[in-house]
Amino acid sequence: MRSVFPIVKGGFTVLNLLSSNFQVKISGQKVTFKKYAVPMQFNFGVKPSLKAKRGDSSMARDNFNKSIARSRNRIFDIIACNVNVLPDYEGNIQLPKFLTLTFAENITDLQTANAEFTTFNKRLSYHLYKTNKNVLKYICIPEFQKRGAVHFHVLYFNLPYVNIKKISEVWGHGYAFIEGITEKQNIEDFAKYVCKYMSKNNSKGEDNYQIYLEKEMLNSKRYFTSRGLNKPEIYKLDVDKEIYQTFITYFQEYHKENLEYSNEFIGTVEVNSYEINKSEVLQMLKNAIYSIFESMKTVYGKKATLTRFKDINYLKTLFKNRHENLYIDSEYLRLRRERNELYS
Repeated sequence: MRSVFPIVKGGFTVLNLLSSNFQVKISGQKVTFKKYAVPMQFNFGVKPSLKAKRGDSSMARDNFNKSIARSRNRIFDIIACNVNVLPDYEGNIQLPKFLTLTFAENITDLQTANAEFTTFNKRLSYHLYKTNKNVLKYICIPEFQKRGAVHFHVLYFNLPYVNIKKISEVWGHGYAFIEGITEKQNIEDFAKYVCKYMSKNNSKGEDNYQIYLEKEMLNSKRYFTSRGLNKPEIYKLDVDKEIYQTFITYFQEYHKENLEYSNEFIGTVEVNSYEINKSEVLQMLKNAIYSIFESMKTVYGKKATLTRFKDINYLKTLFKNRHENLYIDSEYLRLRRERNELYS
């Protein structure tokens, strides 16, 4: 969440003192409530980076697998936000379509392959609409074979019907295969189909970690998208038990799944997932979120006027969380050092 509070000169940034115990994520019709037993801090500190020792591949492999898991979650959100809502260039809603593109030549450089894919989308847009810019919306997952060759697996959100022979002709670099989607398939089907190309092994069962390691691409993105896609809305709120229970009760009829997990750092986290297919209910949810935001702004706005050096003790009485008070102490000492150095 971006800061909605001003920075007080000579004091502290109020955003650094914010905390949240309730996160709402809206991805199209998919809504997720995440309730933290321990409040999470906004912009509080920086986690130390853990680098694997030279020759120690266990941590690197673990980080690679975690990166895949995070990317799969993001892909799910992107698909949920864009399936059946993005019109084509002529304003019509199209069913999603899967497209696989390969190279007849053994092209192993991703940058070169990406450039050809970008050109392909411009050519296809021109064939469909006689426009010189790309107007197709998609999410694309590159896949590497052990021999190094690049494949592209693409989910198009607004591609109209195109004969496969024409697609192969426009592509011009190798094999092309397109698969349509039926109206009965749901968001989970789309996500599972796309994400099967993003896992520990590629579609031939080869170790993706080893392939990316040999290509020195462990830190590269696992997918890329066209411009202009809808993104999930994420709200971080501070609510009491009664307000949280009101959310749970009101949206019960749309409830799909509940799970809990915990660790020593964040305590217990309760996650509830919902499928809300009524626009008026989604708008009601957003109105409730905005109302809570306004209350948070009022409370923290009042505290902003107290962030002068002389008010530090009074300020600490307002923030009961020990992490917030530790932050106030550290900022106070840092600013005092800066002031002393300035006048020394």
